[in-house]
Amino acid sequence: VMFFISLVGCARTIYIHPYKNNQDFERDRYECRLVAEQSAANWGSPGNVFMIVEETKRCLELRYGWQPVK
Repeated sequence: VMFFISLVGCARTIYIHPYKNNQDFERDRYECRLVAEQSAANWGSPGNVFMIVEETKRCLELRYGWQPVK
């Protein structure tokens, strides 16, 4: 199990994945960030940090299978 820390805003979230590594995490996070920024803009809130953070987390979990450690 691989785990990585995502620093988003003031909160620190640790993500784990059964077979992906740090390079995979960084690539997935980058892709999710782009999707989140576009989503925020589409909803009329371009640059809304809170929306971008939540959408990035959701994308990492649902699209790429990363799980936050509680």
